[in-house]
Amino acid sequence: MIHRAAALVALLGASGCCGCSASPTFTVRNGAARHPGPAPPLAPPAVRALHLGDFGDATCQQAAVARGIEGAHRRARFDLGLAAGDLVYDCGPDPALPGAGACTFAPDDSAVAAGFAPPADPAFGVHERPLAFLGATPIYPVLGNHDVGFGARCDRGPDPIATARARACLNVAHRAPQWVMPGRHYAVDAGPARFIAIDSNLVVTDYGGFTLDGEVAFVAAQAEGCLTRACFLVGHHSPVTAGRHRADASPEYLARMARLLAAGRGRIRAYLAGHDHDLQHLRAPDGLDVLVSGQGSRGRRREKLEVTSVAGAQLLFGSVRWGYGILEVSPDGWRYRFEDARARPLYCCAAVGAGPCEPTTCK
Repeated sequence: MIHRAAALVALLGASGCCGCSASPTFTVRNGAARHPGPAPPLAPPAVRALHLGDFGDATCQQAAVARGIEGAHRRARFDLGLAAGDLVYDCGPDPALPGAGACTFAPDDSAVAAGFAPPADPAFGVHERPLAFLGATPIYPVLGNHDVGFGARCDRGPDPIATARARACLNVAHRAPQWVMPGRHYAVDAGPARFIAIDSNLVVTDYGGFTLDGEVAFVAAQAEGCLTRACFLVGHHSPVTAGRHRADASPEYLARMARLLAAGRGRIRAYLAGHDHDLQHLRAPDGLDVLVSGQGSRGRRREKLEVTSVAGAQLLFGSVRWGYGILEVSPDGWRYRFEDARARPLYCCAAVGAGPCEPTTCK
């Protein structure tokens, strides 16, 4: 029997939906990534998480990546997934559906007010159908720019503030076996790890009545728990990148991102992002590891990954291959692995204790 994902690859590949049928191969390695050492002897992982961004379009790339994830899940089951935004291209859920207008936020401006039952929106299927093999494995999403209607193709209507707020609300209200979103921002504790999910659209600008001040306060509160757990920030927009979105790193953007990161009080082990449609491991000037997994459904074949968006940052690894990331957290450290659409390793790094994730050979 042909797996559903494999069948979808064949169908979509035949339709020419991606403009090509094969993953591009351009990859760069710098510094220690050119000659990685052996992996340190960390304890067996207590938590295994899928890191997948920009998965919200039904392309042959999406189907191929889903097939790779299915292979990785068969090899060693994921405990959870982290969906790093752009969940439903191009504009997110439909606020014009009957009953959608009743979606409102609770006083915390994060959770949906009690009692709201969202209308069925078939748009969410683009993210969920390809991952049906995960069964009851929870996927924890964060909002990307396209999920709240910040896209060139999105008509935000006469009241763009209300429209963006409504789309955010409908994302949070949606529930499915692979979609668990407790709020616009929230934290998930899993064994020795804490995942702090944020609405990074606020790094770009305040929107929908939400403010960066509120996001900073949330991260600061959650950082209290990072003394006993390894904490990871999960957001769509990256603090540093060598991809196309490096052009977005205006002084204002960098200042707003710096406020958000400072709220973590130096207790954040790594930032897990999407947004740039590639795979990257970067080291920020302050030593923060940044891992970009944005190759879920829309690639950028011509990325050169030559210049970082922040002076003094280092790109250790970058690739335009179709793929995804895997984070494993142990009591004594953590490890990260990029795999391609055939579930083959592309790059690995490992961190001992609170140290940086240093490039290693992949087992």
